[in-house]
Amino acid sequence: MTYKTRFQYLLDKARDIAQAQSPQNPKLPPLFFFTDPKRTPHPEDIAVHMPAGSGIIYRHFGENHTSQRAQLLRKIARDNGLTLLIGEDDALALEIEADGIHLRQASINRAAGLHAAHPNLILTAACRDAETLRDLDVANGLSAVFISPVFASQSPSAQGIAPLGVKGARDMTELSSLPVYGLGGIGCDNILSLKGSGLAGVGAVDAFKL
Repeated sequence: MTYKTRFQYLLDKARDIAQAQSPQNPKLPPLFFFTDPKRTPHPEDIAVHMPAGSGIIYRHFGENHTSQRAQLLRKIARDNGLTLLIGEDDALALEIEADGIHLRQASINRAAGLHAAHPNLILTAACRDAETLRDLDVANGLSAVFISPVFASQSPSAQGIAPLGVKGARDMTELSSLPVYGLGGIGCDNILSLKGSGLAGVGAVDAFKL
């Protein structure tokens, strides 16, 4: 299976998952590639294989040459019909004219102010606990939230945390008035199990590794 074939398969199945939900936000792709400086050190090499209609969330975590890499990802996204969000760094997102910003759960309180100042930006956030998820709605300025880990994941943030599984993901989606995406351990081998889970889409890191 080529990279393009694998990524298209993920997008097709993510669309199947998303189509079970209504209404859908046309600005939100059903599939996002989450970059990671350690696990995907050259995200631009992955981005060129991604199918139109999918998205990238560039998380630089303070790595060197962030502006240059973000500019390159912005060009690839524009040339290939991709949506680009910048993780946490709104200054960088505005500098390169990205499509939006992805916030950590600890930064959710920034969402309303960012939305008021930049209403055209897509704003998403990580959300790992039911109490926080229940309190979020459109008034927070968010377009969607990502819950994790859905399945066992190599992410450092997922270590020691029990995976939600399909049932846990569905329970979380029922708490939120916002579109909820799944993240963590999702790949070609298990994405089909998420159809009917209530998720509006999925994100992944390792599923995109070359």
